[in-house]
Amino acid sequence: TDFEKKYPPDQFGESANPNACVWRVYRHRVTGLDEDLLDGWHKTLDVLLIFIGLFSAVATAFIIESYKRLQPDFGEITARGVVALLAQTNASFAVPISIPSFDSVETSARTMWINGLWFSSLTLALVDALLTILTKQWLVEYASKQRQPAASAQTWAWRHYAFRQGLDKWGIGVFVSSLSVILYSALYLFLFGLLVLLFELDIRMCIASITLTVLAGAFHLVSVFLPLWFGDCPTTTPMLTHMRWLVSWGLGRLSLIRLWSVRIE
Repeated sequence: TDFEKKYPPDQFGESANPNACVWRVYRHRVTGLDEDLLDGWHKTLDVLLIFIGLFSAVATAFIIESYKRLQPDFGEITARGVVALLAQTNASFAVPISIPSFDSVETSARTMWINGLWFSSLTLALVDALLTILTKQWLVEYASKQRQPAASAQTWAWRHYAFRQGLDKWGIGVFVSSLSVILYSALYLFLFGLLVLLFELDIRMCIASITLTVLAGAFHLVSVFLPLWFGDCPTTTPMLTHMRWLVSWGLGRLSLIRLWSVRIE
């Protein structure tokens, strides 16, 4: 076969050599696995960056308009100032005019909530973009290290094992999955702020938006956690896989603690 031609078996007594067939086959196998893993992560991160860019543009457009409500109404202050000056020059002008100062301008609680939610949402999205770019750089550096030449196939295999173990030890897979959770949080914060704004503007629009948001959120949660009860459900995500592992690890630790406590007693 082509595989046997590419990786012929070692001669008698050469299986322990640094460039033995087993090490070359190992490199061939794990290189393909690494390429698939990194390609999946890069595609996930690219989708996140695109969505973050679109979401940040939309959130910024809303914040630009909402931010104005946090500032004093300079038009009203100017108008009252002009009327007050006219009143001083005309003694017959008997209507008292008060000029609001910048310090006396009060902002409603709803306006504070709207801007607080939207600014928090935009901040999370930008932080998520920063972490996503950093993660892509980490993955590129990992791939470049694997492509570096080695003295022998055995040396390359040991080096690959060390770097590959580093990905698992430092939780890069969990970190990549958590980036989407940060984006979900930013999206829901923005939606909550939008609902507060609609509640202030029109209750009917608010009810319609709440209905759509609840339906979308329920579908999201059900699709994420449904594979916990149905193993053949295709809506599983990498984050759910990591969560399942963490739960299993935690239950295992708890069982060990109970076992040791029983032995001590």
